[in-house]
Amino acid sequence: MSRAIELALKAKGHTSPNPIVGAVVSKRGKIIAEAFHKQAGADHAEVAALKKIGKSKTKGATLYVTLEPCCHHGKTGPCVPKVIESGIQRVVIGARDPNPKVNGQGIRWLKEAGIEVIEGVLQDRCEELNRPFQKHITTHIPYVTLKVAMTLDGKIATASGDSRWISNPLSRKYVHQMRDEVDAILVGANTLKTDDPLLNIRLVAPKNGRHPMVVVVDQKLDVPINRRLFSVKGRRVVFATTWMSPEENRRALIKMGAEVWPLDADVTGRVDLKALLKMLGEKQIVHVLIEGGGGIFSSFLSEKLVDRLVCFMAPKLLGGQAMDWLPELNIRTLDEALELNTLSVKTLGDNILVEGELKRLTR
Repeated sequence: MSRAIELALKAKGHTSPNPIVGAVVSKRGKIIAEAFHKQAGADHAEVAALKKIGKSKTKGATLYVTLEPCCHHGKTGPCVPKVIESGIQRVVIGARDPNPKVNGQGIRWLKEAGIEVIEGVLQDRCEELNRPFQKHITTHIPYVTLKVAMTLDGKIATASGDSRWISNPLSRKYVHQMRDEVDAILVGANTLKTDDPLLNIRLVAPKNGRHPMVVVVDQKLDVPINRRLFSVKGRRVVFATTWMSPEENRRALIKMGAEVWPLDADVTGRVDLKALLKMLGEKQIVHVLIEGGGGIFSSFLSEKLVDRLVCFMAPKLLGGQAMDWLPELNIRTLDEALELNTLSVKTLGDNILVEGELKRLTR
């Protein structure tokens, strides 16, 4: 199962909206085939592994798979009949498929065919592979990761807006790896105005040559249209706005090749973030990475819409006049404090990286 997990990770971020899955076929204590699901529409991991060997070799063998084999029709047919036809004697499963169309039904089908099924092997690690998929398939809302680079005193830019570079090259490379594993990058209008970011993948080679969609939250649509954002060919750029935004501004952005999504406003007149996430989920966006700025960070955390926090801390101090990373988050008591669990802390050169999932999230 450990090997199957390693295989699954090879496709991390590139099977959306499908999960990442690895499979290993073993016989008489030796691995005779292995594979992973490479992309949506391609063979699932267990089918890809079985295709590498004939039925004479699979008869009586054991199949290890990180996720329960599917039993429904999607872009490909169900995997369970193919496992049964192969003559596999035993199937060892890491985690159940949370898809309501599967979730135990694949296991039941295998057992009814007389195949021995063992569940829950390295279950925590197998479930961790597909947190974004688990959320999206059960709620139809994307998994949200918030990334921030800050100083030790919690600042993301100087008072004049200078923020390049707070984090070091190792941290920035890590961020580009994160971008390569998500479906969309989200920023606020102020970040686009002040930083003019490219928001593409540069410091690592994209696994399939694509760049994630960019979503800009801008209720007024008053950003300059000469942003570097538009220089990345073939990438979807979406501006999420309200119905009150000027029609001429919408037309100008559409002319630049962007999509404009007018959405309802919240009580403050800003874009309703829950409505935006619902729209993204409907568009099969499974994993969103939020990259700035302080207003967007504050809003998503205030509304408890963040699933995972990734925080890079640099050994720098900017002082009280510099920009806070959560200027609008209003926590009145310690009992209301947002907390992290499944915490991970490590160093990247002289930067500290803290990662964890948010506790007490309301869906």
